[in-house]
Amino acid sequence: MKQICSLSFFLLSFHFSFAQKALNVLFVGNSLTYCDSRDNSEFPYYNNMTEQVQKMAEEKKLNIHVEKAVHGRACLANHATFTGTDAETTDEPYKRAEDKIIPSTVRKILGKQWDVVALQERWDVSVLNPAQRYFSIDPALRYLDSVIKQVHGKTVFYQSYAERRNDDTDIIATGQKPAGNCIVLDAYNFGFKSIDFVYPAEEAKLAGKDTSFCPAPLPASVTELQAITQEYSKIAAKNGDDVLEIGLAFEKCNKDYPAIKLFFDESPDHPSKQGSYLIACLFFRYLSGQTVASLKYHADLPEPEAANLRKVADAMHVVAYSKGMKTAAGK
Repeated sequence: MKQICSLSFFLLSFHFSFAQKALNVLFVGNSLTYCDSRDNSEFPYYNNMTEQVQKMAEEKKLNIHVEKAVHGRACLANHATFTGTDAETTDEPYKRAEDKIIPSTVRKILGKQWDVVALQERWDVSVLNPAQRYFSIDPALRYLDSVIKQVHGKTVFYQSYAERRNDDTDIIATGQKPAGNCIVLDAYNFGFKSIDFVYPAEEAKLAGKDTSFCPAPLPASVTELQAITQEYSKIAAKNGDDVLEIGLAFEKCNKDYPAIKLFFDESPDHPSKQGSYLIACLFFRYLSGQTVASLKYHADLPEPEAANLRKVADAMHVVAYSKGMKTAAGK
């Protein structure tokens, strides 16, 4: 049985030597990870999170090299099966990859020896829905994790947070949708219907009549964030990967500094500049093994506010199911 370790970031098991080799990091996700400044006029909640990580590393003179493979609204099943999911590749249409065509994100993972690959599922509470887990999330994670391990990389999961809005969140998380109005399988979210690593039993069920599923109700004592945390831990433990507990960091920030707005006003599921900065601090700690208290970079936030966000990041832990942590302080 794997030993489950909850470790402070500064107690990571070994460190990288930046003087010798760059730490190659790939972020795979959607608009929560998306950070292309060209889109800021149309999508002001894209706050350059990965670029913030890069700037923190540059300030500390750490040789971290960050890239991304992202597409708005993409789930991990799309990354495993679609072309056009790489933000650096603009000439590929966003669609299911044809036979014998390697999906864009898979091709990007295989194209370099990545030290760390961060996988981010869609923003919602889909990890709590058994249909999405069975047909989409779990097979996508298994496949992408296997590709990452082919290049000897480490997988870290970007834990989602409890949603700020109350309409679908409580319904999806507690399984209280009215009869006949449950989550319905579709080709967009359930991207494994036509590719060869779907198990026959899954394919048969997907092709059958029962294509609508409701999640089981959660126990009254289990909050949405607790349930999300438990599910991400199960996923990571099964694969021997790590979890960056972003949802728990958001909760701590809300409790310690309730005046800090972590979400963009016009998009209740997207982080604000403050939320993106907190996420960047968490990733920098994970990658570097260093605390963030002394960082001067504050992403154009008021320094007192940025300092409080750094305090939150420094108080968080990483849940490690791996034998060793590749981090930016010694390779």
